[in-house]
Amino acid sequence: MARKMGDDAHAAANAAQLRLLLADLGLIPAPLCREYFAVMRPADLTPVEIADQLARMYHADSGQKENAPSGEERTALAAYLGCHDDVREEAWAVWCGRLAPTRRNDAAYWLNVGFIEPCLEGRPV
Repeated sequence: MARKMGDDAHAAANAAQLRLLLADLGLIPAPLCREYFAVMRPADLTPVEIADQLARMYHADSGQKENAPSGEERTALAAYLGCHDDVREEAWAVWCGRLAPTRRNDAAYWLNVGFIEPCLEGRPV
């Protein structure tokens, strides 16, 4: 059976979700779970995975401290999306579809004003 290119990315995302669940349940230490995110590159994520990360970061900024992103995660994603408008628009379309209509304006403002970092020339992304 031939493997599809997206299978590896899907498997990696599933493994990351499993690590998060196991950490939440206290079955593995949370630092082991963070190892995945320390090496995660935003360029390797699908729009759906980016939308999941944006939702997690938005909730953290709204006061939900459990499963809050590290500073490195936040900076990497904010810088990447600041330099890739097309990816940001795709991820926003996914995330927007999941948000209640009353939350969309606040989330859009957070994403475009409070989260995104401007693209600086020479910044590796």
